[in-house]
Amino acid sequence: MRSPHVLLDQQLEALGHPETPVSYSLIITRQITDMMMDERITLEEFNHYCTRLNRIVDGRKEAA
Repeated sequence: MRSPHVLLDQQLEALGHPETPVSYSLIITRQITDMMMDERITLEEFNHYCTRLNRIVDGRKEAA
């Protein structure tokens, strides 16, 4: 099984690509939340990934 950190890093990297729909961010948000609820990531890690996600989404909005 892949590490939750590797998986989230890959998901966030994919979201950064212009051809990936911005709506993919909803799937990633759910995944981050589920991982925190299942205690696969800590609250601190949850905040880190949410911050990264928000930066990517904001950057894509600015580019559009």
